[in-house]
Amino acid sequence: MVLAPVSGAGVVRREQPPQQQPRSRHGDAAAAAALGVLECRYLEEDFAFIDLIHFVAVHAVSTTSLCTKLCQQKPLDMKDDNTEKHCPVTVNPWHMKKAFKVMNELRSQNLLCDVTIVAEEMEIAAHRVVLAACSPYFHAMFTGEMSESQAKRVRIKEVDGWTLKMLIEYVYTGEIQVTEENVQVLLPAASLLQLQDVKKSCCDFLETQLHPVNCLGIRAFADMHACIELLNKANTYAGKCNTSSGKQHFTEVVLGEEFLNLGIEQVCSLISSDKLTITSEEKVFEAVIAWVNNDKDVRQELMARLMEHVRLPLLSREYLVQRVEEEALVKNSSACKDYLIEAMKYHLLPLEQRALMKTTRTRLRTPACLPKLMVVVGGQAPKAIRSVECYDFKEERWHQVAELPSRRCRAGVVYMSGLVFAVGGFNGSLRVRTVDSYDPVKDQWTSVANMQDRRSTLGAAVLNGLLYAVGGFDGSTGLSSVEAYNMKTNEWFHVTPMNTRRSSVGVGVVGGMLYAVGGYDGASRQCLSTVECYNCNSNEWTYVAEMGTRRSGAGVCAVNGLLYVIGGDDGSCNLATVEYYNPTTDKWTVVSSCMSTGRSYAGVTVIDKPL
Repeated sequence: MVLAPVSGAGVVRREQPPQQQPRSRHGDAAAAAALGVLECRYLEEDFAFIDLIHFVAVHAVSTTSLCTKLCQQKPLDMKDDNTEKHCPVTVNPWHMKKAFKVMNELRSQNLLCDVTIVAEEMEIAAHRVVLAACSPYFHAMFTGEMSESQAKRVRIKEVDGWTLKMLIEYVYTGEIQVTEENVQVLLPAASLLQLQDVKKSCCDFLETQLHPVNCLGIRAFADMHACIELLNKANTYAGKCNTSSGKQHFTEVVLGEEFLNLGIEQVCSLISSDKLTITSEEKVFEAVIAWVNNDKDVRQELMARLMEHVRLPLLSREYLVQRVEEEALVKNSSACKDYLIEAMKYHLLPLEQRALMKTTRTRLRTPACLPKLMVVVGGQAPKAIRSVECYDFKEERWHQVAELPSRRCRAGVVYMSGLVFAVGGFNGSLRVRTVDSYDPVKDQWTSVANMQDRRSTLGAAVLNGLLYAVGGFDGSTGLSSVEAYNMKTNEWFHVTPMNTRRSSVGVGVVGGMLYAVGGYDGASRQCLSTVECYNCNSNEWTYVAEMGTRRSGAGVCAVNGLLYVIGGDDGSCNLATVEYYNPTTDKWTVVSSCMSTGRSYAGVTVIDKPL
């Protein structure tokens, strides 16, 4: 027990203790008197602890009485189970570090060492208990019945001397430096000695070194040493894109020697991935041809196995006829010809029948790493315009893309099957039924099938494979009707109308629900802040929380489970503000950043950023 003086520190004045006298029958009274003297000294002076002990011994003062008097609390009952919880535990965070520092100094001076670890010509003195405490490998060696448990010298054959020295120094210091020069020997050695923190540091370092020229080598290295997390990251890296530059790693990877030297199983694993990031399936086909031609005599018989994973139906008819069909490696394989026939048949089928042809080769790849762009189509500024702008979420900037074929404002805009659809709208003279589609890869617009009804200021969205055209204005009245388009049959049909007529309505889909946002009902002669959602399973519309601002002609899109509403007209001016709806909380939140220009009647959608 440590007793702290109540008063401030002072100069210690030690007196010669009186000679010890035998206790008389009045010993208890004398002890009590002595205790009183001791209390006074303790309270008035910086009484040394050794003097305290001596004083107690000379005057036969009971330590229990002393503690009771000075601490002014009852004596602790050692049998009391609740005693421990009243006593705080002191933890010294530097204790272990200081201890290991001393042990390392002892090791460097070869003091108290009881084992010598030998690798090649390197001899390293150490302490068994320290090695066993930090390495399960050494723990098993020194605590088991193997001969090494008693040996003074232990040789490690699988590790070179310098690497072993680094790892033993790590055991004592907890410090190690991973570099390009040592990582390939350090990781296997750390794995052998079961130093998992070192192994993880090596994996983290290799992850930072991933590059198109070495990612396949790192992947093979990780696979060899059972570094599962690094293996997955290297594998993912090889097939994805660089989100900062937009460059495809796969396109660069297949140009390197590492790809050409892969085995058949590794190539199949890479090109069969749904997450492969490519602008076109042409890249996969050309990579397969390059790999086979690198060792044609041996590999041409593997062509059919590779072509099984090339999604030929996703290639254009022109490329299939002009490139694939003319490739000698394809001509010389009957199985490859079958895959080519399958692809040509796919292109000859009507749209509604293509969906019935389900194979891995007709399934679109779905890379997760593609950056997103928000596309704003046409609009009114102050008249109908052809301008189309894109917002890059990562770069946080706007840029122009190909213009619409004709002026179009008050249109619905959606992204479906890799294309942007501009639906209906107003061209400055008439409400239109026309629909245009934009290919972001080609940066090009083309016309597709028209709607049944003329609709301007409508909302449009895709739900369960159908394109919905919601509300709008037909030239004479606001609409509550909703029209859906089936791309497979190339037909439009009507579903249950909304509860409120909404022209200039914004529409979006979140969580399997179709939302109709704001608009103008024509009856109240005010812009709406109300919002309702459509459940396609029950074929019903219901109201949800209202927006913070009345918005007519607002653009709407969904990102990461949130419904964004962009711009619009509040009845007095065009808005540059943005707010979003969270279906989980049924609340709206205003976005701090505004567009550079207030606009209404602009279509908005979110697409994958083209590579």
